[in-house]
Amino acid sequence: MSPKPPPPTPRKTQPIIGQRMRELRKAKGLTLKQLAAATDLSIGYLSQLERQDADPSIRALNVIGKALGVGINWFFPDPDAEQNPEIDYVVRAERRRALRFASGVRDELLSPSLAGQLEMVLTTFEPGASSGEELYAHKGEEAGFVVEGQLEVTIKDQVFLLGVGDTIQFPSDQPHRYRNPGPGQTRLLWAVTPPHY
Repeated sequence: MSPKPPPPTPRKTQPIIGQRMRELRKAKGLTLKQLAAATDLSIGYLSQLERQDADPSIRALNVIGKALGVGINWFFPDPDAEQNPEIDYVVRAERRRALRFASGVRDELLSPSLAGQLEMVLTTFEPGASSGEELYAHKGEEAGFVVEGQLEVTIKDQVFLLGVGDTIQFPSDQPHRYRNPGPGQTRLLWAVTPPHY
């Protein structure tokens, strides 16, 4: 008799997203059908997100957040609620809040709080991963530093290819998108003001 396969590894970054999405939708008195109409996403996909049966895309979280009146930061999992004297100042590597997107992008929040004027995020792009086909914009300003790999950044009609050690900075209200064109993983350190997530 062959041994039983190990149980699937539980998702550590997703469960609170569906829970918060469902609670907020219900608090606002919206049905899945109404949210689907407001976001141009299918009822089935929204239902899968609420049940944690699918990973969200960056675009999906942006449009869902907009329809529900919250920023994408609302979906970030909270750190463990425990008494910790350094919690307002320090983020330990093993306690980062993270979001993993279906597109192959993972964001790790490096800031201890989103209540201030600045946010730091470590973003990992798998090969071919991007922020989406469409350019998007939001208020504020952002700067990125390439830690590993390369990143293609499109700002309006300009395209920039960044390598290790390169930085980029621009007003976030200029339409933009990101893509990892390389065969390897790309890691970027972002500083954004005001906090966008």
